[in-house]
Amino acid sequence: MTNSDRIRILIVENEGLVGCDMATSLGKLGYAVVGICASGEEALERFEELRPDLVLLDVHLAGQLDGIDTARELQRRSRVAIVYVTACADLDTVARARQTHPHGYLLKPFNHDELRLAVEVAAQRHLEENERQRREHSYFEAFQSLADGVIAADLSGGVVFMNPSAARATGWNAQEAVGRSLNEVFRVYQSTGEPADILPAEAAAQAGERTVYLTTRSGERLPIQDRTAPLRDAQGQLTGLIILFRSATVQAPAVTIEANRSTAPLVDVVESISDPLFALDARWRVTYANASAVRLFDRQLSDMLGLSLWDIMPSATRELHHEALAHAMLHRETVNRELYLDEKQIWLEMRGYPFGEGLLLLLQDVTARREEAERRNRIDRLESLGLLARGFAHDFNNLLTVLLGNISLAEMRLRNAITLPELHTAKQATLQAQNLVQQLLTFARGGAPIKTHLRLGDLIDTFFTHHTRATRIEYRIEVQPNLPQIAIDGAQVRRLLSNLIRNAEQAQPNGGEIIVRCFAPDHAEMFPGEMVTDTNFQPSGLAIEVEDKGEGIQPDHLAHIFEPYFSTRKADNATGLGLTVCESIAKAHGGSLTVSSEPGRGTTVRFYLPLDSDAEEADAFGISKVFDTPPELTAATPRILVLEDDPLVRSLIVRNLTSNGFEVAESAEGSDTVRQYQESMNQGRAFDLVILDLSIPNGMGGIRAMEKLRALDPEVFAIVSSGYSDDPVMANPASYGFAAVLPKPYEPADMLRLVRNILATRGIRRAS
Repeated sequence: MTNSDRIRILIVENEGLVGCDMATSLGKLGYAVVGICASGEEALERFEELRPDLVLLDVHLAGQLDGIDTARELQRRSRVAIVYVTACADLDTVARARQTHPHGYLLKPFNHDELRLAVEVAAQRHLEENERQRREHSYFEAFQSLADGVIAADLSGGVVFMNPSAARATGWNAQEAVGRSLNEVFRVYQSTGEPADILPAEAAAQAGERTVYLTTRSGERLPIQDRTAPLRDAQGQLTGLIILFRSATVQAPAVTIEANRSTAPLVDVVESISDPLFALDARWRVTYANASAVRLFDRQLSDMLGLSLWDIMPSATRELHHEALAHAMLHRETVNRELYLDEKQIWLEMRGYPFGEGLLLLLQDVTARREEAERRNRIDRLESLGLLARGFAHDFNNLLTVLLGNISLAEMRLRNAITLPELHTAKQATLQAQNLVQQLLTFARGGAPIKTHLRLGDLIDTFFTHHTRATRIEYRIEVQPNLPQIAIDGAQVRRLLSNLIRNAEQAQPNGGEIIVRCFAPDHAEMFPGEMVTDTNFQPSGLAIEVEDKGEGIQPDHLAHIFEPYFSTRKADNATGLGLTVCESIAKAHGGSLTVSSEPGRGTTVRFYLPLDSDAEEADAFGISKVFDTPPELTAATPRILVLEDDPLVRSLIVRNLTSNGFEVAESAEGSDTVRQYQESMNQGRAFDLVILDLSIPNGMGGIRAMEKLRALDPEVFAIVSSGYSDDPVMANPASYGFAAVLPKPYEPADMLRLVRNILATRGIRRAS
């Protein structure tokens, strides 16, 4: 602690070993332990000699005085911080101790860290209080010489200071006035005899110079001119009020506040109250409001005075906050509440302080703080969602692989005999579940693209083949001819397109039109201001645009559309994740997502994809041709070794491959996979292909197994498969020695096409 060398600590403890142990611990922390006393009497006797700032007190002490009585006497003599270090935790003792306003209460037994923390907190609080008192004392010293009367009151309405001029004018002795109610000491009335409101400087300036009548202690009435300003602590929090006044018959120059802080010692005190502030009587009526409060509620001061708080505030405020404010008013306690003003669309922190018979309410706009807290909360939820999504993705995708695989196999077997719509529906639902899991992973900042060479026009056609079109919406697809292939993650781009189409449909609940364009953007459009001289210019990227003729996006909403959970369709249970996911996909592909919208005229979203210079990686092993018809395999039966820990997925893979003429060996753990591969090599019957699951709980997974296989056979061909589509191996398989990737879930036909393609590629390479 930086201020430890300024804190002098006295330990009052009747157990000598405990006291010595505390002294040793505090000394190591850099505090000055000035003494150890066994009794309250000894502590009081040595107090002037030791001059401690902080006293660590046990409640049970040797002698006649216990720790609480000792604390009272110590505090009477000096402003000293008290921390009780005791084993007493009964309610009566705690209640007695609370009356001394201790800076801490540490229960025995305690450890070194608990002692350190208790002392640090108490010492810091003590230093801050001393600094505040020093500042106030310096201000009050400056007030002493003023010809104007000065009275300072705390937020409970009690007088804390009165200068000689105020004492002479009111007839109250300064020492007698301190601690009394402001309403008793400073009684001001209108000329009509009605009580006058205490106006702050800004309200007085608006109303012009006013004259009120001060009733002195002896009952005499004096005409005065007055003004009020706030008293704030070092953190800027309101702690009280300063009243400056002078006789209305004395033509002395007004007290002015200089703008230069270095030459104006009163500037930190005598300043306008920028936050809304008003006072209530015991019947909730407004008896005072400053200019900020008047502006906040768009009323005239004369209109606010006398109104009930509940007539000024929104109707929902009473239901939410009446009980807390009433409790504070009844028990003379402070209260802190946060309320929302619908009309202003702002959050206000309302702090209430006992004032007279009612409350003094100070309002502060905390909208920015609330929004920042909500933003942090969204980020925390994102991180939690990412962990949750990734934790469940592997097992969930395994199950989806089994469901999708068996449904697909059933469809293939029944295709020539009968068509069952139930199977088709189940398959579509499984694909939607797959999309949901992948969307969560992408949204959770995972999912590097698993790229293959595709034509965007084909991808769009395939998407709309399976998309359920909304009623009363016309779909137009415009694909520029002769566009080049592009290396993308087809599943992710389909996911992006799905989100954009769904948003466009929801923007037109009564029907409309959706236009989907795919084109190579004009270079001058993408890069305005640049001169293009090459008439044979090749496109540097491709774009997909989704345009609707719907309601459009309000300008104040447009800046927030990519924020997680932001949605204007809360009533439709919208998650607000769609565009966030789309942006993640665009960035992962090195592209961009732009939105242009005009309220009432529709929205256009453009997804721009650069022609990837690293696209060769996607085709390093002929993977881009995986959905083409591969060359015919040789007559020899290919041998395939499968590593898969999930028995249901493993059974599906084996059935799918064996039924299509492959010889398959299976294993559930990587070391067994390596053993089988080595034994097969020793027998002269090496496997042609290995399919490795990436993650094997409590065993050797695909990456480690691949390292060992490559050590045995540098020409090993392997496919990596995983439900963790966000693993870097899935995005860059060649770097880990794999020939291709097979993300789960997948259909059996997809696996067959990939296996045949890889085997054909292997045969071509060996022949060459």
